[in-house]
Amino acid sequence: MRQPVMMLVGALAVSGLLAWLAAGDVARAADAETLRKAGIGGILYNEDDSHRFVLDPAGQMKPERLDALVDELADSQVTAMLVCCCAKKTNFPSTSWEPHCEGFDPAKDNTQPFFGDAKPEQCNGVRRWAHNLRVMLESGVDPTGRMLDRCRQRGISPWVSIRMNDVHDANLRRSALHSRFWTEHPEYWRYPDRFGAWNDRCLNYALKPVRDHAMALVREVCDRYDMDGLELDWNRFPLHFREGEEAEGAKVLTEWMAEARQVVRAAEKKWKHPILLVARVPARPEVAVDTGLDAVTWAKRGLIDHLVVAPFWTTMDYDVPVERWLELLEGTGVGVTAGLEIRIAPYPGAKTLPSTPERRRGAAMAALGRGSQGIYLFNYFDLGSRYPELLQELSSVEALRGKDRDYVVTFVDINVPGKRIPPALPKKLGPGESAEFRLFIGPEPIEGARGEVHLGLAAGEPNEPTAAEVLVNDQPTTAGEVFSFAGSAFRDGHNVIRVRNGGASAITVRSVELCVRFPSN
Repeated sequence: MRQPVMMLVGALAVSGLLAWLAAGDVARAADAETLRKAGIGGILYNEDDSHRFVLDPAGQMKPERLDALVDELADSQVTAMLVCCCAKKTNFPSTSWEPHCEGFDPAKDNTQPFFGDAKPEQCNGVRRWAHNLRVMLESGVDPTGRMLDRCRQRGISPWVSIRMNDVHDANLRRSALHSRFWTEHPEYWRYPDRFGAWNDRCLNYALKPVRDHAMALVREVCDRYDMDGLELDWNRFPLHFREGEEAEGAKVLTEWMAEARQVVRAAEKKWKHPILLVARVPARPEVAVDTGLDAVTWAKRGLIDHLVVAPFWTTMDYDVPVERWLELLEGTGVGVTAGLEIRIAPYPGAKTLPSTPERRRGAAMAALGRGSQGIYLFNYFDLGSRYPELLQELSSVEALRGKDRDYVVTFVDINVPGKRIPPALPKKLGPGESAEFRLFIGPEPIEGARGEVHLGLAAGEPNEPTAAEVLVNDQPTTAGEVFSFAGSAFRDGHNVIRVRNGGASAITVRSVELCVRFPSN
């Protein structure tokens, strides 16, 4: 049974909402102010701007591909699909920004100017994207619009997502991904005179032309699409002001958000139903506000309806402090959904760990246990084909309770310039030294669970053996290939793993993972 798209608190009963969803346009004209106090549940699934165009050989995409991407999410816990419409360019026939395929000639090879400075091995994927988008547009198909329509047909709430500051290929001066606006105006970048990371070439929202450029797309999207929600994705990419100018920038951006709210209000009148305005920001409140994204003020001023808090891309975050957000947002009616990323890394520069179903379940359970109203998925394009069972599990504590799941010590991958939050790993331990690692697991596992701790250890010298001892919540574990313990050692909420170096020389702890296991799985 599909979960309702929104679980309302206050005056509107759930049964009333279901009737609202079922009755069509007339019922959608219900009290917008009441609806804005809704808590959004289920899985919010982000389909990025390029994925749909690279699945088929160049020039061979059919409109049915767009339908299939929606269909594989239907009849699951997915309540809303966020169809991303842009990076620096759009994937629809925009009049305010240029479409991604503009300038591409399918009759020419990969040396044509469209591909810019990209390496030859990078061009084929971009070619599929550009050629398939061109085929869609030339046949009169608006890919974003078609997917939104299909969502309604399949009982999924249709949303549009706008990337507010995408800088893919920022290391290249010329690229098929760069817009004319970005390329022709390096003075609009955060740092046109330096390049240490892609974020240096994010657009600087302190500048009015940058804000106007973004607002033009917001206006066009709201005028063009009948959607239930509009997401402004400030995590793509996450820095929007020059260092030291974030506090003043936050004030300017808040007024920009006020204008965006008015644009959405006008769209509600046109489409005759409420449209939720949602922002996606960094997972830590202090990081969000100190990078110029004052989401709490946005909520207090009624400028947003819901907040997604998430990492950037480098790693999954198993420690999203949802409860802190909820305290800061108390009384605003704005709820919080934690976002999951597809990559998992213990520390910056570490080898990425496989994104297994167990690790995804652990991250989801941790977020739900801290008050997340659902789960937001970014870059999870393999669910429908490889892990369809997760579409029935990830937003439900009850569905996850009896499932194997893993929790990994990771790090904060969005930081305020000059205020890096230090990662817990890697951790060097001398002989006899110990360190504690905390992981939030949600509710205490149900009866029948047992536990394991998996460590990644490196000896101080090559080929030297390591000797570690592990306690979980002060309870001993049995050493072997993994450190095993009885399920009775688990605790609600935070669990503490203490690792002690029991050897005669130093070791380095490179990864820590706490696992919940059930005999039948």
